[in-house]
Amino acid sequence: MSGPVAAEVPALLHRWAEAYRAKDIEELVGFAIGDEVQLVGTGADEVRFGLDEYRAQVGRDLTQADEVAMSFLNLHIAEAGGAAFAYCHVRVAGSTGGQSFDMSGLRAAFGLVRTGEGWGIVQGHLSTPDSAQTVS
Repeated sequence: MSGPVAAEVPALLHRWAEAYRAKDIEELVGFAIGDEVQLVGTGADEVRFGLDEYRAQVGRDLTQADEVAMSFLNLHIAEAGGAAFAYCHVRVAGSTGGQSFDMSGLRAAFGLVRTGEGWGIVQGHLSTPDSAQTVS
């Protein structure tokens, strides 16, 4: 993909990752599109709908880690009718309780909508591949 969306969406995701690293919950919430936002994480209870639940989940994530950094790799973007969809591999590294962690091999999908201020996140989904499934 080329054009403005090819630059704007990666820039937004980079700013989102920087806000996550900075543990800036207000900036992270600012990326969400109102009460329509949906968030699905890797934890058993991490299925959130609406801004209040999004805020609660992000807040919990940030309080669980002493330090956290996220990077997006192999980003693929599609655009359709004022919406953009991004898929990428994700690496999350940091520390919690004085112990380092490094989670790679994660996958993320984002649904974004263009607003008057630029792109905003309507849906975020983070997953891990099922290790029991046969790879062909």
